[in-house]
Formats: sequence, C-alpha cells, structure tokens
Amino acid sequence: MKWNSRPESHPGWPGGPTPRPAFAVSGIPGGTDEVEAALLRSRLIAAVDAFGGHHGPEPLTVTVTNRPAARPPAKAEPMAADSPSVAERAQDFTATAPLYTFDRLVLPGRTMEQLLRAIHIVERRRTLFDDWGLRTIQPHPSSAVNLEGPPGTGKTMAAHAIADRLGRPLLAARASQLESKYHGEGPKNLDALFHAAAAQGAVLFLDEADGLMSARFETAGHGSEHAVNAMRSELLTALDRFEGLAVFATNLVSSYDTAFDSRVWHVRFPRPDEAARAAIWRRHLPGTLPQAGDVSPEALAAVGDVTGRDIRRAVIDAAAEALLTGRGRVGQADLLDALERVRASRPERPAPPPAPPG
Repeated sequence: MKWNSRPESHPGWPGGPTPRPAFAVSGIPGGTDEVEAALLRSRLIAAVDAFGGHHGPEPLTVTVTNRPAARPPAKAEPMAADSPSVAERAQDFTATAPLYTFDRLVLPGRTMEQLLRAIHIVERRRTLFDDWGLRTIQPHPSSAVNLEGPPGTGKTMAAHAIADRLGRPLLAARASQLESKYHGEGPKNLDALFHAAAAQGAVLFLDEADGLMSARFETAGHGSEHAVNAMRSELLTALDRFEGLAVFATNLVSSYDTAFDSRVWHVRFPRPDEAARAAIWRRHLPGTLPQAGDVSPEALAAVGDVTGRDIRRAVIDAAAEALLTGRGRVGQADLLDALERVRASRPERPAPPPAPPG
C-alpha cells in the first residue's frame, strides 16, 4: 500500500496559507469493507498530516506492507579453536554420592506413590517395553521423571533419594551451566552431560529444567533463539536414546514444550499440609540439638505457608541465635521467631490469580 503527500500549502509551513495539502492513498484491496477502508485512509492521512507539520513541505511517499521485512541472518560467534570432543566435554561433569535417602522425604501419600511408580517403571523399562513388546505402542519409553512444584517442597532431596534407592551416584547440573557464548556449543555441552551420566552409571539431575524444556520459538530470528531451539531439540534426541534415568525439577511446568509430555513422568510436589509439617519439624530437630522442654513439633506445624526448606532454615537460624546469645538451648519461641524471620525474608511475589468459580 502506498500513499503520497503533495504539499500545496499548510498553516504550519513558512509562508503557507490556510489550505491543507492534497493526499492520495492507493493500494487498498478491492472488496474491502468501505467503512474500514475509509477509516484506514483517514488514519493514514492524519498521520501524514501530523508528520508533515513537523518536518516541512518536502514531498512524502510512504509504503506500508503486511509482509514482515526480511531479517538478516544472525551472525554466529566463532567457535573456540580446537573445539573439544563430546568425551572431552563429558569430563567436566562428575557424579557424586547422593546426600539423602527416602527416609528423609516427607511427602503426601499420593506424591510418594507417584514417585515410586515412576521409579519402578523406569527400573523395569526393558522388561515392559522390550520383552513385553510395549515399545510397539510407545516407541520412546520414558526414562525421565519430572518433579514439579513450588520452591522448597523437596524436589532436590527427592532426586538424591532416587539415586540412593537405585544404588547410583547423582550427576547434578543446571541449564545455565550448559549455555555458551559460542553458537552451537550449548547442544554439544548437553550431549556431553548425557554422555557423562551414561559413562558414570549415574542418575542425571537437571534442576531449573524449564530453561531447557519450555516451548520452542516458532520463528527464530535471532541467534539466541536459534540456540535455544537447538538445545531443546538436542534434549529431545538425548532423552530418546538415553538408557539411564534423568530427573528434572521445575517450578514452572506450565512453560514446558508439549513434546516433553510423552517423554517424562510428571510427579507433583505440593506445599506440605499440617501433618507433613509436623513430620518435617521432627526430622529437622535432631536429638543432639540442645532443646528446651517446651519445643513442640505439632505446635510449630500450626504455622502454615511454609515448606521443608523454610523449616530447615528456621532450625539452623534458631540454633545459631541461641549459641550467639549464650543460652545454649533452643526453645519454642526461638524456633517461632526464626520461622517468622525466614518468612519475612522471602522476596515479594505477585499474588496468584483467584481460582475460577465453581
């Protein structure tokens, strides 16, 4: 679509009398609703008139198109010289012994059942999908568990407990560790991570997995968008060929690409209820910790909107405060005060939207 402004006169131009400039608008497709076409012409003319009032009487020709301008291809940064092989990159990832067992986990019955079921299916993967032929209906059987829920609800502890239950070390990583300033290096780092997990017989644990598993860009115009898409494609490929167990954890499962849904078992980690909070308090108050006689896990559990992580921090804070002040013993008031300090230190977040009626 084109329009031309032929300046004959304008009150804002030097020496210009009152008559306004003449305009010609062309290119509106035939058959367009006349009211909409008139509105479009009016807006275009008003915009040109305002522009001309600021920029003088020079003739003005403007072209408008509904086709996006071609974006020049993104320039990839040069890769580092002598790029290491996958096996060499894999040496940067080292598995360690898991820190927690299932005995330390306090989870609702349904969550624990889902977690154990997912582990069982992964453990018996070959029997189910190869020996019993279920691969004919599921070509890419799951070798991954996705732990989803608010921060501090036990997802990281569960990943360690899973590795301990399977008698394997844990290879932990974050999505940010795999990124690189060099174009094309991120997928290679991801490939190396899976290679390292397989070589070390480790359970692979990827925290903050939404950075890798969120929806891909449909139109990638920037180099960074191409890199993100490449990472996600590599992750899908790695999951399809990985014979071990991958555990993912996220607070933002809603952002996941749907392509991952058939490749992972989702296990929801809710905030603990009062009974679960009491159990967590008991497990975080070891017998070796000097305690006053008024300490009551059940009474402490009455304080809601806290997670296992909050409780752990409160116990450590209360113990440190008692030691600092020379009292040498932790009381109920110390724990409640510490818990309030933990809650007050949380960053402010927008309130969640109200639940739909009914």
